[in-house]
This record gives sequence, C-alpha cells and structure tokens, in this order.
Amino acid sequence: MTPVARLFSAGFLVCAMTGPAIAQNADEVTILIDGEEHILSLWAEQSDWSGSESWPSISILARGSNGAGTLTLGLSFEASGWSPSGAEMDLSRFDGGERVLHVFGQEEAERGGITVELDGHEIDGSRLSLTGRFTGTLGPSKNFGRDIDLSDGVPVSGSFSVTLETLE
Repeated sequence: MTPVARLFSAGFLVCAMTGPAIAQNADEVTILIDGEEHILSLWAEQSDWSGSESWPSISILARGSNGAGTLTLGLSFEASGWSPSGAEMDLSRFDGGERVLHVFGQEEAERGGITVELDGHEIDGSRLSLTGRFTGTLGPSKNFGRDIDLSDGVPVSGSFSVTLETLE
C-alpha cells in the first residue's frame, strides 16, 4: 500500500471484496482506494447536473465519516450523447476538521486517466437518476490538479448510484 493510500485507509471501515465495487443503494458512491472499499453518501446540496438532456454536465460530491475522520470525493464530467468525457476527480481526507490529504485525477493519462462509464440514466423533470462506474489514479498536486504527481499515485475504482437535481 502506498503512503498516500495508507492515509486514506487509516481509521475507515474496510470490507472484503470478491468482485468489482457496485453501489448498492441510491445516493451513494462506493470507492476502492488501493483495494480497500469505502461507502460514501451523496452530498445532495453540493451535487447537481446542468445543460441539456442530450449534453448534461454532472457534478457529484460524496462524503463518509466515522470516529477517525471524513473522506470526501468530487467527481465531475460531461456526457454528450450520454458518453462521458472530461472526467475530473478529487479526494480528500480530514481528521479533526483539518485536511490531511488532497489528491487529484483527470481524464488525460498523464493526469491519472480517470474514466467514467454510465450504466444507466433517467430524467424525471429536474431530477436525473444516474448509475455508473469510474477508474483511474489519483495523486497530489501543488496547484489544485493542474500538475499531478503520479509517482506516489493511488489507484481508485468504484461505482455510483445517485439522483441529482438540476442546477438552478
């Protein structure tokens, strides 16, 4: 386990996995960080979608906590024709209200190769229900993801099942 991955897994519940991570409930994100599973709840007030039904822009923010700290995940992407592109992800770990780690990944291979695949979507008025999967590598950055150091990168993969409101 890399030093970055160790900081993420410290104090969080670890579950045994026999296959790929799949979000089991609505409004949750399941993420494997260097092989350890974490289940995060959608932060609905900070998550949304905008654009049109044929070219939406998606922004998902999720978080989970226990007595040892909080993990937050941000995932955003465009979905022209429901084909995801331009994926960006950031992941933070907080202990005692202080951020102890913040790593980033983007779609380009040299920035982590974050990919998103959609399994399904349904629009009902202003609500978008969306399921999908993601994979890639995250690393630290001194300039909020413009330059990402993958030499101590941590592999991530996971899934999401969320319902988002339209950005007004």
